[in-house]
Amino acid sequence: MLKSVKLSVFVLAGLLLSGVVMAQSKVAVFNIQAAMMNTESAQSKVKALQTSAEYSQLKSKAEEIRTEVQKLTEEAQKNALTWSEDRKNEQQRKINSHRLDFETTVKKLRAMEEQVGKEIQKVSAPKAQTALKAIIDEQKLDLVLDAGVALYANPASDLTAEVVKRMNADKSTDK
Repeated sequence: MLKSVKLSVFVLAGLLLSGVVMAQSKVAVFNIQAAMMNTESAQSKVKALQTSAEYSQLKSKAEEIRTEVQKLTEEAQKNALTWSEDRKNEQQRKINSHRLDFETTVKKLRAMEEQVGKEIQKVSAPKAQTALKAIIDEQKLDLVLDAGVALYANPASDLTAEVVKRMNADKSTDK
């Protein structure tokens, strides 16, 4: 990955330094992650996850735990001078226990989000590649860089929105 980033930066630097090459080459940028996540299909899957009962319950539980940890922490700070060491230790154990519950709940939420992301990628990546290849052929582009490695790109040279438009139009593999 680092090698490809270095290579991309090197190629970009070479193009920027060579006016003759820039004048003759057609260069564009593309963000595959943004393309996949901005399709109607992906947005629908994300919304379905966020409105699912299990996800909503976990999110509410995480918020409740976070609030409880905050309350317990504030209580400990407020009363620390008057509490015995045993009481302070008990309060700290409660806080730590709640923090572990919070972390576990957040991990479950992230796992659910990751699963949906993988499903989106499985369906969308081939469609994105097909749409991108068609655009490259139509526009006779010489070089397409990952938008994340480009130091600067004129918005007109960003192919992401056009790829999303084509992917939305291609309903053949949406599931």
